[in-house]
Amino acid sequence: MVHRDFQVITGAGGGIMEAANRGAGREKSFGLNIKLPSEQSANPYIDNDPHLMKFKYFFTRKLMFIKESSATVLLPGGFGTLDEGFENLTLFQTGKCMPRPIVLLDHKDDNYWDRWIDFISSVMVEQGFISKNDLSLVYRARSAQEAID
Repeated sequence: MVHRDFQVITGAGGGIMEAANRGAGREKSFGLNIKLPSEQSANPYIDNDPHLMKFKYFFTRKLMFIKESSATVLLPGGFGTLDEGFENLTLFQTGKCMPRPIVLLDHKDDNYWDRWIDFISSVMVEQGFISKNDLSLVYRARSAQEAID
């Protein structure tokens, strides 16, 4: 992504976030870390860097993710990942923020996001909570290259 002049913004934690910061390097990494009593500190590729911001509240952190990004790539995760994704979708759907790509990225052999889309389609759309057109706000990708394209 950095060879296309993208900057990578992550939650600055371990795992996939750490891999993204490592791949982007310090010059192209931006970290938005959350202070939690029992969870993550910043990963070594962004820790103590001027591009690392620490937040006490999720809502201010999510605002920065949206303010500073031109697209969102979500990888399989827990409640925080889903919260960040739904925040984007809600702001786009209600016209509070200009829509931008939301890419749901799975490994080629994983179906995490397929199951999520099935739930959204079979429950939320079917019961009239959202429109089928709202599904056009997300894109599925099976590789990093597909997500970038």
